Amino acid sequence: MERRHHVFSVDLLERYATKGCGAITCMATGNDVIVLGTSKGWVIRHDYGVGDSYDIDLSVGRPGEQSIHKVFVDPGGSHCIATIIGSSGADTYYTHAKWTKPRILGKLKGLVVNAVAWNRQHIIEASTREIILGTDNGQLYEMAVDVKDKMEKYIKLLFELKELPEAFTGLQMETTSVHNGIRFYVMAVTPTRLYSFTGIGLLETIFASYVDRTVHFMELPGEIPNRQIPY
Repeated sequence: MERRHHVFSVDLLERYATKGCGAITCMATGNDVIVLGTSKGWVIRHDYGVGDSYDIDLSVGRPGEQSIHKVFVDPGGSHCIATIIGSSGADTYYTHAKWTKPRILGKLKGLVVNAVAWNRQHIIEASTREIILGTDNGQLYEMAVDVKDKMEKYIKLLFELKELPEAFTGLQMETTSVHNGIRFYVMAVTPTRLYSFTGIGLLETIFASYVDRTVHFMELPGEIPNRQIPY
């Protein structure tokens, strides 16, 4: 008789994790912190390191049914970004582990954020440093938040897909210190391509250099339903 060994076990972490605030639509984790988004517009944060939790209702003041599209948490568990979608469109919020109220990111109004790249090497509890947000209309934005100011320092458009407009579905950013500054390496995924951007200096300058030269990408295998190719 063949003997099978179980590599993983499954344990129940939290029963009724959304506390009647709707069904879970998305989840993100970082440093013993789990953040859940629900079908009724709630963001629920559980910190298993210190054993507490809190809820934020992002649907307040928004007519009709609302749902959290995506939530994102940095590796340290302090910074959170969430996008809510409803009949009035999409809005994206930032909140910090020590804040009682979220901050709406007005410059992203109407945009659906699908992916976030955290600056993992330089992010601290008091500041996000440079982070990149990818949207469903093929745009990349740079943003930074200093917690003491309780608002974003800036939000600016970095790049836009024009040859083949597709949603950005995944982002990763790595940095390396070099003798003349910081080298950034950014990977961005759409349903059909993996793009890469690299350079030394400010992210805005690095991405601006791709306006006049070809962006490196790799075609991903497989047929994508409803793929739209511009003519």
